[in-house]
Amino acid sequence: MRFSAMVAGAALLVAACGGSKGGAEPKAEAPSTAATTPAAGGTGNTVTVEMVSTSATSFKFVPENITIKAGDVVVFKGVSGLAHNVAFWGDSIPPGAAAVLTAAMKGGTGDMATEMINDGSSVSISFAGAPAGKYGFYCIPHLAMGMKGTLTVQ
Repeated sequence: MRFSAMVAGAALLVAACGGSKGGAEPKAEAPSTAATTPAAGGTGNTVTVEMVSTSATSFKFVPENITIKAGDVVVFKGVSGLAHNVAFWGDSIPPGAAAVLTAAMKGGTGDMATEMINDGSSVSISFAGAPAGKYGFYCIPHLAMGMKGTLTVQ
C-alpha cells in the first residue's frame, strides 16, 4: 500500500514541482501554534499545521508531529512550495478512523486525502468522533522528499 502511494507521489512530484519562480528558493516561515478558540465542525480547539518548502528539494509539515484531542480541528495551511495535500495511510491509523477521515475530507484527490492546497489556502479536518491513537499522514506529491508526519489523537 505504501509503495503504490510512493509511486503515485513520485508521479505527481514530477508534474507539480517545476521549481521555484524567479530563481529564488522559498523560505520556511515560523510555525503556528494551537489556538484556544473552539473549532468549526469540531468540539475542541483548532491546531494549525503549515506546509512549507525549506529548499528546492526539502518539504515538510511544521510541526511534523502533533497531539490533539478528539473533537479538535487541524488546519493544514499552504505556506510555500507550490501545491501540497494531506493524505493518511490506511495502515497507519487506528481501527474505525478511516470512516471519520473520509467523512471529514470530502472532495479530495482520493479516500483519506485532501484536495491540493495552494500557498495561502488551507483545509480544515475535523477529528470529531475520531478514535484515539496515532495517524500517519503525508503529502502525496512530496512524500519522496520526506514530507510526512504523525498526528496523535488523545
